Amino acid sequence: MWSARLSLPVFLPLSVALVIGFISAGRVSAAETADVSIGLYALGAFPSNQGLSAQGMNPPDTSISNGVGAGIKVAVFPHYFGDIIGIELESFGHGSEITFSSVTSPGSPASTNIWVFNSMVNLICRYPGNALVPYIGIGGGLSDGVLTHANIPGRSDQDFEGSWTFGSQFFGGVQGDLTERLFLFSEYKYFSANYHWKQLALDFRSQYALFGVGLRF
Repeated sequence: MWSARLSLPVFLPLSVALVIGFISAGRVSAAETADVSIGLYALGAFPSNQGLSAQGMNPPDTSISNGVGAGIKVAVFPHYFGDIIGIELESFGHGSEITFSSVTSPGSPASTNIWVFNSMVNLICRYPGNALVPYIGIGGGLSDGVLTHANIPGRSDQDFEGSWTFGSQFFGGVQGDLTERLFLFSEYKYFSANYHWKQLALDFRSQYALFGVGLRF
């Protein structure tokens, strides 16, 4: 397993390289064999205030703030499946803050920033309409929960600490065409992953609202 200090600078370049390579491969014969698209989006994150274990105990007043982030996705819908079933690569991330009462120093506040970065592979089913295209999907992949500026009494805090784990999601959304190649999309997503750091663990659950723009090749 890579060290936490290397997780962020390694994760993002690999995700971007994967997406670029996927696009290049798809463009070779996209018009003949598949519908290929790329999308960029902004997101709002709405995590659940549950599932935190700190130093072996479960603080009752855990709060995880809402956050904002961004993502990129590349989808391929083979003509063989009627442009209905497709595979998508996706990379997205956002930041939030975790606050709770210290379990070792009653009355003392504890807090840490958390940055969530995900690289997912999704299976999508869509209805290939003319102007509006609704879709649903499920996915799984690699998730990294990174803690920064941790201030937790009784714990040997680190400036930068990451946790790699498996993440899963389900989602649904709709695309609306602006031109033959350009489209807008909006999406709801539910994501889950379980992170484990030193003397701290979180069953992370979050809802996301996405809005973005895409381009077909």
